[in-house]
Order: sequence, then C-alpha cells, then structure tokens
Amino acid sequence: MKLSYKPVERGLWVRLMSPLGSYPANTFVTRSAAMVVTPEICFSVVRVEKEDWSFSEADSLTLLEIPLLGSILLSVRSGESYIYPYPTHQALLLETASKEDINDKCISECKDFLLDILKKPELGTWPADQIHRPPALGGNPYELVSDRHSDRDRRANLRQLESAGPVVIRGVSSLIKAHMAWKHAEMGEAACIFLWICLDAAHSLILQRLRETGVANPTSKDAVRYFEKISGYSIEWEKFFEEDYENRIRAIHPDNRFGAEARPQFLADDFYELNDMLIPLFQFLVSPPAGGPVNP
Repeated sequence: MKLSYKPVERGLWVRLMSPLGSYPANTFVTRSAAMVVTPEICFSVVRVEKEDWSFSEADSLTLLEIPLLGSILLSVRSGESYIYPYPTHQALLLETASKEDINDKCISECKDFLLDILKKPELGTWPADQIHRPPALGGNPYELVSDRHSDRDRRANLRQLESAGPVVIRGVSSLIKAHMAWKHAEMGEAACIFLWICLDAAHSLILQRLRETGVANPTSKDAVRYFEKISGYSIEWEKFFEEDYENRIRAIHPDNRFGAEARPQFLADDFYELNDMLIPLFQFLVSPPAGGPVNP
C-alpha cells in the first residue's frame, strides 16, 4: 500500500470526516466501503477498482464516496436522530497491489497514512482546516449518535446507491452538502440552494417512475399526486413542492416574476421543513420501486 497522486487501477480513497458532522456510534464496514468511527478520528474508506480520471476543482468528493455517505444519511428509522456526515477536502489515494477487502488491517494502515498526512503543514493552507482537525490532533470532539439495528439498512442502501444513476447520486450528494453548508450560519442561503438541487433531482426521479408505470408525459401535478400516494398526505399543491420552487426562483434569479429583491427573505423553516421531507423521500427513491411509504 502506497500513496498515489494520480488515478490507480486498484486502491483506496481515504477521507477525513470533520467534527462539524455527526456519525454513527460504531464503525460501519463492508467489503467495499467503511465509515470508521473512533473518539480520536473519523474517516471514510472506499475501494477503487478502476482508474477514474474525472476531475473538479470545486468538488473534492469522488463518485465512489457518495454511496457510502448517502447510506449513512438515509439509514435512519422513524423517530431517530438524523446522522449528517461532514467529509472534508483532506483526503488521500492509496494504491494497492491487489483488490483487497476492507478489513481491520486495511483500516489500521489507512488511519496511519491519514494521520501522517494531516500532520504535514502544507495541508493546513485552507482557512477552515483548523476547525476540521480531529481530536487526535487537538481538534473538537466528534458527535456520535447512538442508533440501533441500522447496519442492515445501510448495507441495503449502499448496494442500491453503488449501482444508482447520476440523478440519484447528484441528489444524494446535494442533500449531504446542504447540511454541511447549514453548519455555517453565514452560508444558510447556500444550504437552501443545495436542497433545491436535491428537490429537482427528486422531481426528475418521480417523473421517471411515472413513465415506467405507463404515464407517457407526466407533469408536475402528476408528481404531486404520486407524492401524496407514497406519503399518505393530502396536499393542496398545483405543482410539485411549489412553494420551495418559488423560493428557488427568488434566490437564483435576482429579477424574476415575484419581483426583484436585493435580499430575498427566507426563514430557517424553509431549510428545516424541506430537509425533513427530502430525507424520507430519498429513502424511498433509493429503494426499489416497490419500497414502502414515505413518512416525513
């Protein structure tokens, strides 16, 4: 196992999780991915099975990592506290000689590599790096959330997400980033924008499901009726999540049909209410089409 600074055919992506997030109280491990949780440091590990030359200077998360993070976020039973992973940009790629399963030995080696890299001063160049420091290096404690019987749900969601299409992955990624931005009070509007991207993904996924059931040209009103059916709620919307879409228009388009606003007025509930509806909706959409009801 060795560090690599270019794509590899076989390897492991290892990423530091920030104390700004929240995590399950126990480590979650599968053959292809792991969320490693200890009081000293939390980090993710995902297996690389082919070279990936995709690149973004604005988004450090790889497509391989989003299914793991999404499986943590979406695997919450009714009445439990949500768990919000906060992946940092501090990550490393390890090349391995073979396609090895993620196990205790592998995790221990990944931890050593990560701690060694985090101690190097050149990785402290971003202003936010200090607040992401793990307790092992003098940072704030992690918030660990006790949850029961979630590993089976996580494994099921991970399997679905690992084979999911780009719209699902983009929606789940935006849902993760929304709460990351919400951790910073000055970035509240950006958090809402991430949720609206997630909402647009949900709209597209529902229209696709309607097409698969034989609806030739489904509309936003059809999507409303579908949401009513799966959630059990009676909703007086003419269009899918119409108030949230109006808020998105007001935020993204400075001059719009609702009037030009230098500072659009949004409420905290514009984030909380939509977030609390989108998580169970994506729990449903990530599951196979015969999934159970949504309970926001």
